[in-house]
Amino acid sequence: MKKFKRDKATIWDIFLAHYQPDEEIVFLYTSQPEASEHFSILAHAPFATVTQRDGVVRLNQEKTSLSFPEAVDALRTTQLTELSDWPIQPEILGFVSYEGDLARFSLYDELMLFDHATQTLYVAQFEQTDQPYWLSPTVPLPQPQKVPAVRQPAAILMDQTRQEYMASVEKMRAHMAAGDLYVGNLTQQFDILSDAEPISVFQALVRQNPAPFASFLQYPDWTMTQISSSVERFVAIHDRELITKPIKGTIARGQTPEADAQNQAKLAQNTKDHAELLMVTDLLRNDVARISEPGHLVVEKFAAIETFAHVHQLVTTIKSRVKADLTFAEFMTAMFPGGSITGTPKKSAQAVIASLEKRPRGIYTGMQGWLNRQLDLDMNIAIRTLAFDGQTYRLGVGGGVTYESDAAAEFDEIVVKAQPFLTVFGIEDLPTPIFTTGQVKDGQLMALSAHVARLARQYHQPDLATQLAAIAAQSPNGVLRVSIDGETLSATTRPLLPLVGSYRVKLADAAIAPSVLTQYKLSGPTFQKAFHPEVARAKAQGYQDVLFHTDGFVTELSIGNFLAKRGDTYVTPSAQALPGTYLAQFAKTHQVLYAEIPIPELVNFDAFYMTNAVRGLVPIALDLDESQRFFDADAQK
Repeated sequence: MKKFKRDKATIWDIFLAHYQPDEEIVFLYTSQPEASEHFSILAHAPFATVTQRDGVVRLNQEKTSLSFPEAVDALRTTQLTELSDWPIQPEILGFVSYEGDLARFSLYDELMLFDHATQTLYVAQFEQTDQPYWLSPTVPLPQPQKVPAVRQPAAILMDQTRQEYMASVEKMRAHMAAGDLYVGNLTQQFDILSDAEPISVFQALVRQNPAPFASFLQYPDWTMTQISSSVERFVAIHDRELITKPIKGTIARGQTPEADAQNQAKLAQNTKDHAELLMVTDLLRNDVARISEPGHLVVEKFAAIETFAHVHQLVTTIKSRVKADLTFAEFMTAMFPGGSITGTPKKSAQAVIASLEKRPRGIYTGMQGWLNRQLDLDMNIAIRTLAFDGQTYRLGVGGGVTYESDAAAEFDEIVVKAQPFLTVFGIEDLPTPIFTTGQVKDGQLMALSAHVARLARQYHQPDLATQLAAIAAQSPNGVLRVSIDGETLSATTRPLLPLVGSYRVKLADAAIAPSVLTQYKLSGPTFQKAFHPEVARAKAQGYQDVLFHTDGFVTELSIGNFLAKRGDTYVTPSAQALPGTYLAQFAKTHQVLYAEIPIPELVNFDAFYMTNAVRGLVPIALDLDESQRFFDADAQK
């Protein structure tokens, strides 16, 4: 093993200089250094790993009969040189999701520790892999890469509407009235649709919402990236001394010093939040006592106000001395998941949570951090955390509920907690309205089931089909447009004007950027596609529409899907095109091939069509001369 120190090094710059989207990286970044949180840790090149996924535990990629915590204890027996001259000794880094499945901890070949208090960078290279190291004792540090800004716009969809979340709060209160629990944590999850790269999101988040437990965990083999700006320490143990800091009660920062002080005072006087924190504190005292030496457990601070970039919160500090020879398995059994994000009694609260929340939490309210052979560890609760699966950013936000809770206030609190992420993505509406457009004929909405499926992404009431049918029954023949903000259906109608003459289409003058947003119909001017001005120019030239393209492949028209016919087979773009309601119906009765269509191959088809739910199947006259001129110009570049 090689060990060395570097002065005048910035761990953030090192991360940006070497970051690659296809490399496993764990970066525990203290972007709001404090006296008790002033270490950042960066690691890459794993050489020993424990995972749990889909119920299967693997130790160094081999299935094992051990539980995940037991396998982590086995990993702790790995023979390595100790980092005895480091201020802390982080060796094994990773996470455990709330449900315990997914989970992952690894030893890494290159490990870096940065002490923000002394501005010292510690580097350890264990010489266990053939992957290149990022640093050396003498080579000058590289300059950081420039990270692109977060691309906008973005959209956000909700698990539960405001009314649904409030109803869940009332159901949890009913459980409390029945004596099932005293306090519980209720989660709402959002899906954020964005083209932004994870590294861009992380940089924007730590700038706009610095936190003591910011983190970036990237696992390319799982197509998973976790981006966090957590403010809550779960448990830290050092030389058998334990500290845990549950948080309950949140209020937004004021816009002025006077307003900020007023909000602090309001939080300090909130009896509901104090009662909630008291019950969680009592639960955690019980959990901690199970792994502590008798007589060594104290509540050092209760309901102290701690201030962060966007919020004030009530925090308790609990300390103890853990028993000798404590194992990670014993720690997990006693402590995980944390009481502040479950409730009391814990098992009963978990059962109520499972009955009310719409889907598994995943990494949200799980834990991230490090441990070592001596079972020193530092884990934070993964709140204020995004989980990215390669297409969608999932954000969990929750809050504590007591019998005194006001349902509307609870929803408002989760909006406050979500606001830093909304700001990063440039999201203005919560949720983002979506819409569908179809044809009404004799009081019926054509392809009703397809329209229901689209709107159901945001509208979760079981009678959606009945509501749409009722709207259509009262609408004149023509075009019906229905939008939904999560709770309210809004409908407008217009006449369906006949098509006059040939439906002429030209190829777009320039390519559009690929976007996950093409999979959704999103309402509002924010989401009017950037190519709309080109449509206006095309119409001024005598065309009816434009065929757009991305990376040399056609995508769709501005108001419908694109079909190219060769013989008896229709071909439609398989990517970067909105899944149309009429197209789905058409494909049931015709031979439709979903495939990429390169622009040069357009000349090899017999006919072209536009499809949408209003017009159905419309023959189009595609100006292939325009296409050829496009390619001639492109070839000259």
